[in-house]
Formats: sequence, structure tokens, C-alpha cells
Amino acid sequence: MNALENKVALVLGASKGIGLGIAQVFSAKGAKVIIAARDNSSLEKATLD
Repeated sequence: MNALENKVALVLGASKGIGLGIAQVFSAKGAKVIIAARDNSSLEKATLD
């Protein structure tokens, strides 16, 4: 079992850079990830990655 399975992570600034990278790693390790950022269009693009 992965350490992040059944966990929820809230990542702020997740539309690019380090925040996006953290969100992707958490998701890959089994966490349910909620992402937030100031720029909605960048945030929508990040959800497609």
C-alpha cells in the first residue's frame, strides 16, 4: 500500500511550476488531489496534463 493512498491533498499554485509537479507526484502516488490557482485558464490546462 502506498503512503498516499486514501489521502486527500490540497495543492495551491498548482497551475504550473513546483505546485503542478507536486500535484502530479501526489496523484501518481495514489492521493486524491484538489488543485487551486489564481489563473483559471492555466489551471484548466494543468488538469489536462
